[in-house]
Amino acid sequence: MPRTRVSAEMRHKARSLRNHATRAETLLWYELRDLKSQGIKFRRQCPIGPYIADFVCPAVRFVLEIDGDSHEREEGKRHDANRDAYLRSLGYEVLRVDEPDVIHSAWHVSQMAKNKVAALVSDPTRPLRGHPPLEGAGEERS
Repeated sequence: MPRTRVSAEMRHKARSLRNHATRAETLLWYELRDLKSQGIKFRRQCPIGPYIADFVCPAVRFVLEIDGDSHEREEGKRHDANRDAYLRSLGYEVLRVDEPDVIHSAWHVSQMAKNKVAALVSDPTRPLRGHPPLEGAGEERS
């Protein structure tokens, strides 16, 4: 998996988004933090290349996005398609949920995320966290 560099500007923007979270983001973050006791750790407003993902479980390269009204417009749909393609090219699995679903039942959305993470962990064909070894640093070949 290629690594992406994150500019200082993107880090600042992500910090600002964390400090000014929407109601749905706040509700879901409260639920996702509880999953940490089960070994599932999420980050919020996490920069990945030129994008900032709402929630990321880095251990299994899973992104959870909350879609508000702006995602229903044609421009928003195009932006989301480009963003999802970019994230998938880096090996991330992307799940999008509608903002009203989060507001009405953040716990259920967190359980969906938990189940998705469990499925990704148990998938033997899916490479998990980390990057391939540098040339000469992997297994010895005969």
